[in-house]
Amino acid sequence: MAQRNLREQLVDGGSRVIYEKGFHATSVNDIARAAGVPKGSVYNHFESKEALALEALRRYGDSYDLGVLRGDGAPLDRFRAFLSAVIERTVEHGVEQGCLLGNLSVEMATHEGPIRELAGEQLDAWGAAFATVLREAQATGDLDPTLDPGVLGDFLVDAYEGAVARAKLRRDRAPLDAFMATTFGRLLTP
Repeated sequence: MAQRNLREQLVDGGSRVIYEKGFHATSVNDIARAAGVPKGSVYNHFESKEALALEALRRYGDSYDLGVLRGDGAPLDRFRAFLSAVIERTVEHGVEQGCLLGNLSVEMATHEGPIRELAGEQLDAWGAAFATVLREAQATGDLDPTLDPGVLGDFLVDAYEGAVARAKLRRDRAPLDAFMATTFGRLLTP
């Protein structure tokens, strides 16, 4: 059987350890150990720990297919299905781990640099995708036309990330379920 690509091992191992410990608490030794490779291998494939973290964050962001929000069917049904799938993924991974994007956003908020910028871009992409599906819901008469989809889309990203942080703290999915109940039972109505 062919050996896995060393770069892929590093990204997988690095992603896991950064997810669990955070960027600043993760050492290059931690990454190498998690990947099962010698420490020097990290620098053979990545310029720095930051470069590896950026790759991990890019891949994490890409693993969520925002394109499904543009599919067939009622816009709010697509939106509910997307968020339900995201929540189930979070629960399956373990709510105590939180969301890599949210975790890094909070950790890097006071630092300048590419990780902070990429996290912001990814959150903005989620907000824009949410706004698009909310505009569609307004066009079909399924959402209050007086609401600003851009503001509401960003708010829902922030509310979701807050629910994930609270679920992480409580080690319980209840905040995620409350987010869904409030979003679809109160906020997103005709």
